[in-house]
Amino acid sequence: MRKPRGGPGEFGRRLARAQRVASTPGAREPLAVLCAVLGHQGVRASDPTVTAAAALTTAAAEQRRAANRFPLLDLPAAVDQIAAEVPRAADALLAPGGPTVPEPLASAGQQLAGAPDAELQAQTERWLEDPTWVEPRSAFWIGVAAGPILELGAAVATVPPRNEWIGAACPVCGGTAQVSVIAEETGEFMAGSPRSLVCGRCATWWAFARATCVACGEAQPQRLGSYVAEGMPWARIDACNTCHGYVKTFDLRQDGAVDLVPLVEDTATVALDLWASDQGFHRPVRSLAGV
Repeated sequence: MRKPRGGPGEFGRRLARAQRVASTPGAREPLAVLCAVLGHQGVRASDPTVTAAAALTTAAAEQRRAANRFPLLDLPAAVDQIAAEVPRAADALLAPGGPTVPEPLASAGQQLAGAPDAELQAQTERWLEDPTWVEPRSAFWIGVAAGPILELGAAVATVPPRNEWIGAACPVCGGTAQVSVIAEETGEFMAGSPRSLVCGRCATWWAFARATCVACGEAQPQRLGSYVAEGMPWARIDACNTCHGYVKTFDLRQDGAVDLVPLVEDTATVALDLWASDQGFHRPVRSLAGV
């Protein structure tokens, strides 16, 4: 399989794509925030304290995989450094002259950055256990802070093949899938191109069954539907009529998809999320645009 586009640690590639699509109608503000996030994460990824924390998360990854223990990263080992990164993230994104961060999100960042160390660490631990246990605006800032550490760890971890891992959660960091991708090359299952899920926390790609709901596991074809975006044949909503969850899927085989970077396109196609929300569907993890 080809190297995932914008996969773990590829902050520069994602930033370059975000800058190219920054003028997308209806998505300019969230794309500006995404550019600022990726720029900050790219800088922090080269800091020795961050690389050291990432190394701690992967120290026992191969042993965990051999023992069939998932996720592969040692998440508790990263708590202190992730918590320490939160104020840095807030300072970078909320600095004068930076992008216009929506006020509720900015206020949450300022409040979280000023919280006592013990509270920051406790919230980080909860977010690593399950992001839904943390208020979404606070979770955004922890995610920005954690990205460089988790992605550097994920970049050196060995993603298990489909015969070792079939779950909807990321096998590397335990995160939730942010988007789904249909790859270019022919796969070994479903007699067609393979489907991958892409982690919203560490950017890992892993194989997942094509005709299965990411949110609840529904596999009855009559309960699943796909809705393709007009003018964007490479982008669609895969929705479930059982749990009313959905995932946004990017088909890299389609015309016009040659430059797509899924984690960036997720923000650029916020109009799809708004449509899905109007239809009563919801996604397991919010996009950067807050939908």
